[in-house]
Amino acid sequence: MVIPITLITPMSPMTPISPISKTMNTTLKYLYFALAIVALSACQVIPENEQILESFTPADTSQIKRTSLLIEYSGWRCMNCPNAAAVAHDLQEQYGEELVVVVMHPASNPNTRYGNNQSVNYTCPEADSVYIRMGGTNATPFPTGNINFLQQDNSFFCGSDTWATLLSRYYGSSPIIMKQTLAHENNTVDIEIYLCNMASKPLNTTLQIWLTEDGIVGKQIMPDGKTNNEYTHNHLLRASVLPSVWGESYQLPSIVPQTLHFSYTLPEKVVAENCHIVSILSTNGIVIQATETKIQ
Repeated sequence: MVIPITLITPMSPMTPISPISKTMNTTLKYLYFALAIVALSACQVIPENEQILESFTPADTSQIKRTSLLIEYSGWRCMNCPNAAAVAHDLQEQYGEELVVVVMHPASNPNTRYGNNQSVNYTCPEADSVYIRMGGTNATPFPTGNINFLQQDNSFFCGSDTWATLLSRYYGSSPIIMKQTLAHENNTVDIEIYLCNMASKPLNTTLQIWLTEDGIVGKQIMPDGKTNNEYTHNHLLRASVLPSVWGESYQLPSIVPQTLHFSYTLPEKVVAENCHIVSILSTNGIVIQATETKIQ
């Protein structure tokens, strides 16, 4: 039985700190007038040339696809982790934009230990924070993962052999329309997120925004026990865009588009062109929508 998260309670909104800045713009756009005329509601949350939806009635969310979040816990010392990475890759091929993968190397697990060799330090504090909050310890076997912040059999961790089954179970619709656009100049990324709650009542949500990076070439112990010095690590969590990895809280009114703006300075250690901005929206601790956008 799948049990909603109880331990992972998103933190209360925090006052943004440099380099984060945020504004929020709520626009009704004469929606109720349109409802009176055409008997169908139209939620225009992005410019017409980037339209992502047709028409919905307030209660009709069946046409909105839900994008799931797969967290893959990994470590360069974990000889079976490349097999789990292959499973995650195949699932992304299957689900396309309806699955976001984030790979975390938590420092609390011995499979990630790097000693004095910074070249194999793929850890970050945010990965450890999520791992520990989910109950991870130095004895948690790797590889493992989590889907949509849910528990499976009273554990937040699930093996890669269960990911396909669990994702098929969670596949479906969402009450939230979510679209993200980025503008990148020098070392700054401007993030614009469009949200529209198509449910018939307001939703209390939490928005998390993470930075991931692909194409990190380095050591990895392989299933045959040998060390591959040219292994490519992808989807690696690098940082939280917001001050807290647990994000910020927003109440989304019913059928009222929201536009959120953020400005973020990239860490010096990353290659911008290899990075993605991952935005995750949850309610009651469960992911209900997610999106991933490559920095150009």
